[in-house]
Amino acid sequence: MKILTVEETQAVLKENHLDQVQAVGLARKEASEALFYAWHAHPTHQILFARKGTTQVEGEAGRHLLPAGHALWIPAQMRHRTMIRNLDGVSLFLAPEEVETDCRSIRAFPVSPLIQEMLFYALRWSEGVGDREPLAKSFLQTLVLLLQEAIQAAGKQDFVLPKARHPSLQRAMDAALLDPGAASLAIVLREAGMSERSFRRYFDKETGMNWQQWITQARLFHAATSLARGESVTQVAAESGYASQSAFAKAFTRLLGCSPARFRSQSG
Repeated sequence: MKILTVEETQAVLKENHLDQVQAVGLARKEASEALFYAWHAHPTHQILFARKGTTQVEGEAGRHLLPAGHALWIPAQMRHRTMIRNLDGVSLFLAPEEVETDCRSIRAFPVSPLIQEMLFYALRWSEGVGDREPLAKSFLQTLVLLLQEAIQAAGKQDFVLPKARHPSLQRAMDAALLDPGAASLAIVLREAGMSERSFRRYFDKETGMNWQQWITQARLFHAATSLARGESVTQVAAESGYASQSAFAKAFTRLLGCSPARFRSQSG
């Protein structure tokens, strides 16, 4: 995976004219290579859609998983960093004045086949064409309305792994994320330098989850990334800390809405 510095990330934004607001919007095909963009923000709203592959976006609230067939809404000026792995996807960058929404946080939502086709069709127009070509402007405005409806209909999604502000909890979380399948309460308590009682109290308060719920979700996020790389369900279940494949499949389906095998086939 290529990890970009802040300077390299800003250079990509400038090269693709993402450091400025377009009249209506600008569609951009996302790179298929494995990339990790540094923390950044742009003056436009972003819709990041994944047809295949896997992506994680970290924002203020935590890490957001983007499953295949879904899109992420990233509000304008929202600081975030993005990890892309073998993504077949597209981003649509929208002028804030063109979008009517009260959604001020990163949110995942499912995308209909119609919207999927429209997102990729929007790639046909080069930068700025929406200003000069009536068809392009009308098309993008229609697409924006459909996206607004999809975001509103989706409600709150659970594809987010909360993070904490407390430095001790951050150290514990970072340690757990190095190998979620092997992470234990004893390991994170040692990293945090806290008693179990204090750890649980602060953890629940800052994340809205207890430790077991959080590490379970961390393991499933890790599993989704591994499955998208083509690893076998049996192997991923074991690496994610599950003693049985059936228990893994049940937990995975509850979070992602489909079985590990189906997720693997859709993402590969």
